[in-house]
Amino acid sequence: MVRRGMAGMAALGVCVVVVFAFASLGLASAEGGVDEAIKYATERHQQYVEELIELVKIPSISTLPEHEGDMRKAANWVAGRCRKAGLENVEVLETGAQPIVYCDYIHAEGAPTILIYAHYDVQPADPFELWDHEPFEARSRNGRVEGRGASDDKSGVLLSIQAAEAVLQTSGGKLPVNVKYLLEGQEEIGSPNLEDFLSKSENQNRFAADLCFSADGGQLSEKQPRVITSLRGLAAVEVKVKTANSDMHSGTFGGAAPNALHVIADMVASLHDADGKVNIPGFYDDVALMTQQEKDNTEFPDELFEQGMRQDGVRAFPGERGFGSYERTTVRPTLEITGLWGGFQGDGVKTIVPKEASVKIACRLVANQEAGKIQQLVRDHITKIAPDYAELTFTGGSFDKAQPYAVGFDAPSSVIAKKVLEDTFKEPALFLKMGGTIPAMKLFREKVGAESALLGFSEADNLLHAPNEFMRESIYHRGREVYIRLFHEVANYHHGTAAGKEEL
Repeated sequence: MVRRGMAGMAALGVCVVVVFAFASLGLASAEGGVDEAIKYATERHQQYVEELIELVKIPSISTLPEHEGDMRKAANWVAGRCRKAGLENVEVLETGAQPIVYCDYIHAEGAPTILIYAHYDVQPADPFELWDHEPFEARSRNGRVEGRGASDDKSGVLLSIQAAEAVLQTSGGKLPVNVKYLLEGQEEIGSPNLEDFLSKSENQNRFAADLCFSADGGQLSEKQPRVITSLRGLAAVEVKVKTANSDMHSGTFGGAAPNALHVIADMVASLHDADGKVNIPGFYDDVALMTQQEKDNTEFPDELFEQGMRQDGVRAFPGERGFGSYERTTVRPTLEITGLWGGFQGDGVKTIVPKEASVKIACRLVANQEAGKIQQLVRDHITKIAPDYAELTFTGGSFDKAQPYAVGFDAPSSVIAKKVLEDTFKEPALFLKMGGTIPAMKLFREKVGAESALLGFSEADNLLHAPNEFMRESIYHRGREVYIRLFHEVANYHHGTAAGKEEL
């Protein structure tokens, strides 16, 4: 069985305690395999650091067309590394744009299948003047690999492949579970081609899995692991307002001619009420509130979260009244103005009444909101409040919507992730929500039937999309250990739930 070896997992419910009842079912031999693989990987720490530096040096920027050649170079480099690891059926698959790298190991008869996700594309590196070195001249310094993409997400791409290599090399070429990899090149632009790609029947079969583990994610600190159980979605809208065919002289026409910037300002002011709530009818209709059980099993580190923002110069924490900073950024939807412009932008004064103005709006969404519906609500609200003389144009972009994702903390993916993190870090793993967006997670649920857990190791201070991004080598190596344990733990979990079927 390549995929459906985990039928018993669906029956888990809240009986999580049963998961650990299988400790006597061959766990000792599994631990021996884990130790050998970790020893193999430890002996190659320097090699693995050098591989990360080599991959980071490829400027695989998906948002800039001039780097299309670099995207192909990075995809081929990753494919080559998969082959070197001993993984099979390696292919660079076309999506209509940036390609996907696929590989697998599907020889574990009767065992479940896991899908590992990561992305090899990166954000642009500007503003370059704020880097203290060339962003794609990656280097190892003070125990850190520095360069654009080191943390987000090229370390994630590599550590999961290197983990498979370590297990294969120390087990006679066998993995205890079936593994498939989907290594994407569009995550940083919202995965615009991924839904159509996964909608094709041949790809649904190719990527079919029981569980998914994403190597794109993060944790609170080097010592504190966390299990991410939800991600926010995104709905973006850009609005252009036109009130005349040309700018007008503010002395001759000011006071009579309509001002496009004034119209935009009124629109922006209408988007929130005095309590910080989004002031758009229907915006909160589908928001899923946390259950008491979820609250009891979820950490709300407001103080730690705000401490990090204070280090970035934040002096106050305004927002939706009645919720803490952590809740506002993880389990509550938001509407942010991400760009606002119009009129004269140069030095000095230009005495005009602007004819055009524009605003960019980005909404972060939570379960069970739907991105397309929220976009339409924003457009309807803007249209309703706009004066009759204003001509409106609505646009989006390559990353204008993505669906939110949430999974229970007692789901198999969450339970397994928690155990391998705790076995590796020797600290209790926190169940946390994440405010960012990874479009692939919801698609894996819908298209290939796999629930996801995030096993990424970027930290809050890694400057993921900012100048001087870096990855700590210590956590890079620790993350590899997590994936080594993961391969064995999924197999153990499957055997344990199968043995305890009647108790579930």
